[in-house]
Amino acid sequence: MSIDSEDLRNCPARITLDAAQLAFFDGLPAEAPSVQTELGCELELGHEGSHAALGQQVEATMWWIQWTLSASEINPYTWCPAKSTPHVEDRNDRDCTLFDGHPGQHVDGHLARRSDAA
Repeated sequence: MSIDSEDLRNCPARITLDAAQLAFFDGLPAEAPSVQTELGCELELGHEGSHAALGQQVEATMWWIQWTLSASEINPYTWCPAKSTPHVEDRNDRDCTLFDGHPGQHVDGHLARRSDAA
C-alpha cells in the first residue's frame, strides 16, 4: 500500500463526534445527508491553531467542528470569499471550500487541490 502525495497536503487529524454533537447537527433545520460520526481535518498539513471539519451547511451558514487535543466546539461560519463570485447561488470548483478566516492556503472544490492564498 502506498501513500499518495496528494493526501500528504491535508492535515491527518481526525475527530469522532460525541452524542451531543451529533444531536446538534441532527437538530439543524436543513435537509442534508446524515453527518458522519468521524471527520477529518480539512486544513492544510502543518496549519496553525485548531483542526476543522465541515459538519453541515444551513443556507449561507456552515457549521464547522473545531478541535484540539483537549477540547472541541461547533462554530458557525460563512464561506471563504477567495475566488468567489458575488451574487452567485451555487459554489463552483474554483471557490475555496473552507470557512472565512481559515488558516493556511485556500482549497478549491476541484479535487481539493490547493490554490495560492489570496
